[in-house]
Amino acid sequence: MLSKVANQRVEPTQQSQAQQHVESLASLSDQPIQKSVQHSDSTDEQLFLIEGMSCAACVAKVEKAIKQVDQVASARVNLADNTATVIGGNPQQICAAVSQAGYHADLLEDEITRATRIEQQFQQQIKHKSRQASVALLVGFALMFAMWFDWLPSYTQLGIKQPATYQLIYSIISLIVAGAIYYSGKHFFVRAWINLRHRTTSMDTLVALGALTSFLLSLCIILFPHAFSQHHLYLDAGLMVIGFVNIGKILESRGKKSASKALSALMDLLPNQTTVIENGNPITIPTKQVKPNMLVQLQTGDKIPVDGTVKLGELWVNEAMLTGESQPIKKIVGDSVTAGTLVNNGGGQIIATQTGRSTTLAQMIHTIDQAQTSKPQLATLVDKIAAIFVPVVIGLAVITCIVWLSFGATFSDALLAATSVLVISCPCALGLAIPMSIIVGTGQAAKLGILVKEANGLQQLTKVQRIFFDKTGTLTTGKTSVTAVWKDDLSSLSIAAGIEQQMVHPLADAIIQFAKQHKVSIIPVQATNSIAGKGLEATINNEKWLLGSLRFMQEQQIDIAASQAFIQQHLQNAASLVFLAKQQQLVNVFAISDQIKPDALSALQQLQAMGIQCVMLTGDNSQTANAFAQQLGIDKVIAQATPQDKAENIAQSQQHQVTAMVGDGVNDAQAFVTADVSIAMGSGAKVSMETADLTLLNTQLTTLVNAIHIARAIFNNIKLSLFFAFIYNVILIPVAALGLLNPMWAALAMACSSVTVVVNANRLRKIKL
Repeated sequence: MLSKVANQRVEPTQQSQAQQHVESLASLSDQPIQKSVQHSDSTDEQLFLIEGMSCAACVAKVEKAIKQVDQVASARVNLADNTATVIGGNPQQICAAVSQAGYHADLLEDEITRATRIEQQFQQQIKHKSRQASVALLVGFALMFAMWFDWLPSYTQLGIKQPATYQLIYSIISLIVAGAIYYSGKHFFVRAWINLRHRTTSMDTLVALGALTSFLLSLCIILFPHAFSQHHLYLDAGLMVIGFVNIGKILESRGKKSASKALSALMDLLPNQTTVIENGNPITIPTKQVKPNMLVQLQTGDKIPVDGTVKLGELWVNEAMLTGESQPIKKIVGDSVTAGTLVNNGGGQIIATQTGRSTTLAQMIHTIDQAQTSKPQLATLVDKIAAIFVPVVIGLAVITCIVWLSFGATFSDALLAATSVLVISCPCALGLAIPMSIIVGTGQAAKLGILVKEANGLQQLTKVQRIFFDKTGTLTTGKTSVTAVWKDDLSSLSIAAGIEQQMVHPLADAIIQFAKQHKVSIIPVQATNSIAGKGLEATINNEKWLLGSLRFMQEQQIDIAASQAFIQQHLQNAASLVFLAKQQQLVNVFAISDQIKPDALSALQQLQAMGIQCVMLTGDNSQTANAFAQQLGIDKVIAQATPQDKAENIAQSQQHQVTAMVGDGVNDAQAFVTADVSIAMGSGAKVSMETADLTLLNTQLTTLVNAIHIARAIFNNIKLSLFFAFIYNVILIPVAALGLLNPMWAALAMACSSVTVVVNANRLRKIKL
């Protein structure tokens, strides 16, 4: 009897739960990452490594240069990892445009190549700038101490009596200083000159002007001492400026390198070499050479290099990087495995199904990379400020010099105050504040099973006031099963399962699995018509069949009176009902049960405690939806909602509140597009994950609570970094203008401002939830 078997509900095992999660997550890899292209008419995404950027003004200049290239649709430049993400355009023309703007660009093949190149670039920068800083500070401190302790004769000691000797000694010293400045600061002067040619400015302009001004002032005092009333030399100041700025860049590079560890850790999950079987013999090849349908040999301790299906043997696989579950999962013949997971025990062979950039792991890396290079709305204001920052500072320096002279100061004192204003102003801290926090924060989110697609989604999540939840697979486990049928009719079950094969939904899965349990042959159905959120129409042997919800039956004027007792009994038990009708006659009714997720009540209570209203938005009937809502403490329920209804309800709510939609099914895609921020559960359909702003890799609703906490932490961190950057300039520029800071200490303060922003961003790596 169908009804007896239906009531023998089987609880899903840990293995089946994890297996379903991994298989559904693998849908992410069905759409491979677009490869960087070589054609000018391409609209694919391309990655470039940019060398030479130092501040937010550089970012604006590089973006402007790239966007002027023919057929470039968009360009995003990130100062934190020195990359540009470009859609469209010819890569050679893009590189040429960047070069003409005064920087260097290299096309990167993929995210893994990008990570390697960025790592190399950081290492080279740290090594080279360490040498430059050492030379500048060694010569600078030696000169400073020599003048402090009178190891070098002053103008009053020697210059008055023996001017020629004085000029000779200090001319030689000036040549040494000039050589040290050239070696340690050539990159500042080169880019400042390029900026001048392009009538733009950047941090390099400020550093070059500050160092050059102090050096030239000292040189003029040496060569024309009678033209000046005071004869203090500032040869050490220019060196100190360059030395301290280089030290700041070294610490900045170390911080950037540290910030990218989360992404690097994911990339390290892949082995460099893979053993494949060719002509019956095992051979070892580079992992990037593995192609679909190749046979891969695995043994205990191996990292799985590709997505695939077990063909031979038995594997116990640790899938913690996907599910967060550290217990190994048993994989037998026919089971799917995912790239980046670890074989804890066992051995066997798998057939590669997705390789390279098409794997689930590669898609995860690509998603994180997209998030880390994206810009939230807050960045628009910062970019506008950064674009005018350097010209304003140069104007302030000129005004400072004029004001000092107007109050009777010597030219050297006035010029020194102006130089301090130039040197202490720091646009690089502004440019780093947002991307550094985004990189570190999204990396930490990925570790906790939260994939962020766009930074703007994170910003919206911090403001969310109302969250709409789909029911099945979101608030419930999605492990549905048929618990009762109205009629014990195998033929109707065969037809219902055949029609449901056209659907991707937990209710459809329940009927199909129920048919398989009863060893019912599933009738193939060639033509179906899906009625979104309601059901399906099918034609079998020239007869019209309907399969769907109670609302669908009522709209189609199907008489369901005979099944009322069955309907009421199972609605009271919070079951979902699926009706089957033929030629306007009711044939059967299937009662399908689901379970509330163990952590759902706790998660909803935490959200409500945060001041967020929770709403159930489901296509299920109102009695079932209300029964679930009562158990979960949800006050507002919108039931029997079609995809269009869901979108309209969200749009209406948006007039008063910032809204989020959490779901996992195809029927949520329209609602996702409408909501201010969309969140897909890890067990969801591919279309939802591709549309969503965030994807929760596991099925626990408490991960959503964590996502909100992380989003708030990231943007609080950004605000604090911007506060540091702005307050630093607001306080210290006037201090420098008043002549209270020597250019040397101004340079040190400038370096400290950037380092402060980097250190603050890296605090997110220790975020506690």
